[in-house]
Amino acid sequence: MTTETDVQAATVPETKPEGNEENVVPNVSATEAAIIRQLEYYFGDANLAKDKFMKDQIAKDEAGWVPLDVLLTFKRLKALSEDKKVIVDAIGKSDEGLIEVSEDREKLRRHPERPLPEMNEERRQEIYARTVYVKGFAPQNGTTMSELVEFFEPFEKVNNIVMRKYHDKPTKKYLFKGSVFVTFTTKEQCEQFLAKGPLKYKGKELICKMQNDYYEAKKIEIKERAEKIEERKRKKEEGNNALLAQLPTGACVFMEGLGKETTRESIKEAIRGIDETLEFAYIDYQKGDASGYVRFNKQDAGKQLLEKLTDKKLKIDDAEITAELLVEEKETEYLKKIAEEQAKRKGNMKNKGRGNRGGNNRNNHSGGNNKRKRDRNAEQDGEEPPVKKDAAEKADKPAPAPADSEAKAAAE
Repeated sequence: MTTETDVQAATVPETKPEGNEENVVPNVSATEAAIIRQLEYYFGDANLAKDKFMKDQIAKDEAGWVPLDVLLTFKRLKALSEDKKVIVDAIGKSDEGLIEVSEDREKLRRHPERPLPEMNEERRQEIYARTVYVKGFAPQNGTTMSELVEFFEPFEKVNNIVMRKYHDKPTKKYLFKGSVFVTFTTKEQCEQFLAKGPLKYKGKELICKMQNDYYEAKKIEIKERAEKIEERKRKKEEGNNALLAQLPTGACVFMEGLGKETTRESIKEAIRGIDETLEFAYIDYQKGDASGYVRFNKQDAGKQLLEKLTDKKLKIDDAEITAELLVEEKETEYLKKIAEEQAKRKGNMKNKGRGNRGGNNRNNHSGGNNKRKRDRNAEQDGEEPPVKKDAAEKADKPAPAPADSEAKAAAE
């Protein structure tokens, strides 16, 4: 369950020394101990399992030797010493037996009797069983690998430290999360580390748990988050379905062939000329469009209109319009869009209400806008706002679309 970010953070060989002074005999200097730790990291299980560069270097020699000149290109080893004799003498003092020195003292290799274990699921689980998750370090650039190595050095025996990182989009860099995975040589050493009780780093208490426990907690967290999302979706769908159930069927008519100068008001007048008993819920149309929808307030009102037309034709502004009653899938799809927009509008109004509890603003000069909003809301609720008969016809632009612009608003 290691994340891609974790893997990327762990693939930089110069940033995670392995082991500690338990791998060396007592009569070594601090520099020699650091050299041993660094080299045993390069040739260790954790690094070789993923370090392509080291694998390539080992593969270049039939016996697996890697020249010291190559190893000294690694900045962390180079920072400890550039003297080959010092490096070779130091590795000779390790009691781990992991690394061999060539006869000419110019090359190093992993001991042939210590082959790299195959990385399979069984091996992966074995590593997890001796790895702890530790959180509470200063994130981003607040903690260095050197500081982490120094902090974990007293604990027996640390094989590997992985700084967990995330991709920061603004900077396009991988930054430290503030947590690490620390792998010990044995499961018992791992358990001993956890048994030491609360640990602090620079005065801050650390969260420590087994890696497997961390993964299990994450699984539960992800599952609960997914369940909450599904619950919100379910409630939203239930709300939409409740609104959908309130919308009358047989009441939506699609009109095609509308003229460029046609307005909502002229559509209403034409329909009223055919049947003045019909009550409009909403006209989904913008001036200049060649088609639009008319939705009525009552069940089968659209069917009632179509029954009074000849060949489904009616005349609006000298243009012959074809009318089609929406049925079955077309009707369901259109009504769903309306229900979704109504639910969205109600949610927006509720949120707006929460943000405007301070009373009326006396300096607000948007009275005309508020009136238009009231008119639009009245139209959406099935009422017909007062409209000057020739207002829309004289205007260069159509009357503003209501907040429930239904299909068009759904595309925003």
